[in-house]
Amino acid sequence: MATGITQVVFDDPEAVKVEWLSRLDKLVGEVEGWARASGWRTRRIQKTINERQLGEYKAPVLLMEKDAIEVVLNPVARRVPGADGAVDLYLAPAYDDIASLYFEGDRWVVYRGKHPGPGETHGALEIEPRPYDERAMAEILEGMSTGG
Repeated sequence: MATGITQVVFDDPEAVKVEWLSRLDKLVGEVEGWARASGWRTRRIQKTINERQLGEYKAPVLLMEKDAIEVVLNPVARRVPGADGAVDLYLAPAYDDIASLYFEGDRWVVYRGKHPGPGETHGALEIEPRPYDERAMAEILEGMSTGG
C-alpha cells in the first residue's frame, strides 16, 4: 500500500521531521475519523518529543473516550529499531498497552499483545502484526469499550 510519503534519509533532520509529522497527522486524522464514527469522543493535544538526531519537536496525540474508557494514540519516536516510526495505543490513565503501531516498509502495521487471564503465569504474548486499517482499529477500540 503506497502512502504517498517519500522516504527521507537522515542526512537532513528537518526533512525527516517534516515527513514524520506529516505521517503522524495522517494517522491521527484517520484514527480520529474512525473513532468518531464508532461513537468515541476525540480530542487532539500536542506533546514534546526530543530525539537525538531530530531534536525537539511537537507531535499530535489523540485522546479518545467512550463511556468511562479512555484510550490514547501516542507517538513514541521516528527512530526505532526495525521500523520508520512507532506509535502506542494504550488505555489511560493506567498506561496499559493495547497495541503498538509501527511504520514498516511503506505502511503502518498493528501489533497487539494477548494479555494473560487471571491465574495465568506468563506475561503478555505478542501476536503477529496485522495491517493497519479501519477494521483493525475498530476491533481494538470496541474491545476496549466492552472490556475485552
